[in-house]
Amino acid sequence: MAKKQTKPATKKDAKKAKAEQKTTAPKTAEIIAPDPITTAPAPAPEPAPKPDPSEPLVVFAFRLTRAERDLIHKATGSGKATKFVKGVVVAAARGDLDAVKAIIEKGVS
Repeated sequence: MAKKQTKPATKKDAKKAKAEQKTTAPKTAEIIAPDPITTAPAPAPEPAPKPDPSEPLVVFAFRLTRAERDLIHKATGSGKATKFVKGVVVAAARGDLDAVKAIIEKGVS
């Protein structure tokens, strides 16, 4: 017949019961080492691309509403929003309106 489980009276009793449970837990399965001949070797991880050390990068952030963010993502497509915004902002800062127009047309299409 199985032991009736009761709630321990104190925290100390709870810790003791938990420790006993760990030490008296039955072992359900043996650990079997995989056969080294039949296991396939793990593929070598691809090296991460290294950034160009010639010019250090900095972070420039600004806040948007959710609607503005969604509008940018809708205009540019999946995964291109950051490149789109960076291109427009840098071209506008340089005063290159033709580049701004070209980036916007390319991003919207």
